[in-house]
Amino acid sequence: MKSKFQMDAFLPWEVGLIIILIGLFLILAGNRQSKKQENDLNNLSWTKPTTKIIFGGSFVIIGLVQLLPLLKLL
Repeated sequence: MKSKFQMDAFLPWEVGLIIILIGLFLILAGNRQSKKQENDLNNLSWTKPTTKIIFGGSFVIIGLVQLLPLLKLL
């Protein structure tokens, strides 16, 4: 059966694993930042927690695509 998406990895699977770990870290950092209720004007963050969660989720998806050749070996 042929996939209709025709996605292929462009980096080794080890790099994909690193990308997934970075994505999970961004998701956890965004989630932790969103739970803070203090709004200190002297200590503002550079990015919003929603941005971190969205980028983390996209990193996880890209990393999973990079792991596709590993599934073909099984």
